[in-house]
Amino acid sequence: MAASKKESYSAAVKELEEIVQILQNGDCEIDKLRQYTTRSVELIRICKEKLFTTDQELKKLLEEIEL
Repeated sequence: MAASKKESYSAAVKELEEIVQILQNGDCEIDKLRQYTTRSVELIRICKEKLFTTDQELKKLLEEIEL
């Protein structure tokens, strides 16, 4: 489950979905719960950062079009 911040949005979402499935199916060992939770937080941060960056870039592009 290791990945870098350069990971794509879709890869981060896919990994999050996999973690959710593990947790929902009861396949999660209690010893790994902290690991899954920590990784989920990292993936959510990656997704939020990418969404924010994309939003800012789109706003900038739209402002340029309006000029």
